[in-house]
Amino acid sequence: MKSLTVLLLGLSTLAFAQEPKPFHEEEVGYWNTKDSVQLKGTLTLPSQGKNFPAVILITGSGPQDRDETILGHKPFKAIAEYLGSRGYAVLRYDDRGGGKMNKTFINATIDNFIKDAEASLDYLKTRKEINPRKIGMLGHSEGGSIAPGVAAQRKDVAFVILMAAPGRSMVEVMRQQNRDLFYTAKIDSAVVETYVTEYFDKVFPAFATQQDTAQLSGLIRERIGFLRTQLSPNQLFVFGIPPKEDMYVKQVVANYNGEWFRRFITFDPVPSLQKMTVPTLALNGTKDVQVNADMNLQGIENALQKAGNKRYKIVRLEGLNHLMLPAKTGLPQEYAAIKGDIDPTFLEAVYEWLQKEVR
Repeated sequence: MKSLTVLLLGLSTLAFAQEPKPFHEEEVGYWNTKDSVQLKGTLTLPSQGKNFPAVILITGSGPQDRDETILGHKPFKAIAEYLGSRGYAVLRYDDRGGGKMNKTFINATIDNFIKDAEASLDYLKTRKEINPRKIGMLGHSEGGSIAPGVAAQRKDVAFVILMAAPGRSMVEVMRQQNRDLFYTAKIDSAVVETYVTEYFDKVFPAFATQQDTAQLSGLIRERIGFLRTQLSPNQLFVFGIPPKEDMYVKQVVANYNGEWFRRFITFDPVPSLQKMTVPTLALNGTKDVQVNADMNLQGIENALQKAGNKRYKIVRLEGLNHLMLPAKTGLPQEYAAIKGDIDPTFLEAVYEWLQKEVR
């Protein structure tokens, strides 16, 4: 009897192992001919059917890989597999400098990334498995500004999904991000406001117009000197400002005095959003302290209304952070301790909307 049980278990395991996946994945490569950059990614296709609607996934800031791997989480892989199992093709690709890409990231800006997203759209239109009239984009964070940048200037983007996306200018988003990060960390509001108005507001916008290292360094030192007259050393430490600022100043200038940040700090997604009339879904977690849900979703809605968009939906996902994962505070320090790749409520909201607006 024991051997029969083992045999039956073995047959059951074999049958399960041979059960076909509802999707398959293909390694792909294609060119952004405008910038002479070859892009590499993964195309997820449903195993059954044809003429699939398709979603292009666009990552947030920094050189991300195609899965948008962040502290062990792989949200884009999870999205691709979820939608691929339900009849949607999904293309995710490595950023310049991320994953299998060897093209340098340092001199690329959001304008280049818009061209990369356009190249992804052009590539999908060459695939016989894809319905060329039903190709849309899902952008996360900065990617949520890239997708509107494409949709505003091309008529072949069928829909846009904005995942924790900016709905205000980037400098406004960063200013509120500073407030939310420090407020959530229980820093006194008056101290935070002093830092934001007397340091952030005067230093960071200067990177957009001033490239001279000596002048930028002098501005930072002058602002730190003023902060020292207003805040204690312990309060300054909260903002990462040490007793001796020489190394701090060098690091700030090195990190932010580049093409990407100069363009980023001046970029405003609102003009593109105001031109978007395609079906649009905007989702943000209420625990997002990087892209404030209330401020940015309101900004997106205002812009879409100005565009005359009649087919948009705004969704607040309770308790989710910037990565669309359940959080206690939403602070980035929690990210590594949270399990999973993405919360099911986000996936379900996206799928239900696609079924209604795209299918």
